Amino acid sequence: MKKLLKTAIAATVLSMGLGSVGHTMQPTPDLYVVMFRADWCAPCKIVEPRLNQALMNLRDPGIEYVNIDISRGKGDLNAHTVFDRGIVSQYNSWMGVTGFAAIIDGDTKRTLGCVNMNYDAKSMAMHIKNLKSVAATNQPSFDLTCPEPNNPI
Repeated sequence: MKKLLKTAIAATVLSMGLGSVGHTMQPTPDLYVVMFRADWCAPCKIVEPRLNQALMNLRDPGIEYVNIDISRGKGDLNAHTVFDRGIVSQYNSWMGVTGFAAIIDGDTKRTLGCVNMNYDAKSMAMHIKNLKSVAATNQPSFDLTCPEPNNPI
């Protein structure tokens, strides 16, 4: 009887599109902070420690850090990461561009802004916090800190 019940629950979960059995559903974060990096990227070596410090200072459980590493051999992992979070358009826009982090609304998947090596840790934290309030009120963001997207092929 237990096995039949487990099978029925699994079928219901899958039919509802909630994922596979054994995976716990995580709540959608308020923001994704998506670092676009590579091992050979010099600006990344400045941005990453500052961003890590900013996120530690914020200590906000509503913010999920996502690392997109375009270094050799990481393509499959990146594909799963962006697909699972619904941020494929940002990945496609900036594939190959490194040295910055995009701040993305967890609900709407809109890019709200970015941080780069021009920000210190304190400024990054303030910018991320401000963009979170923009996301919470569903206001448009007029942030101009993101790099130009790649040209479509």
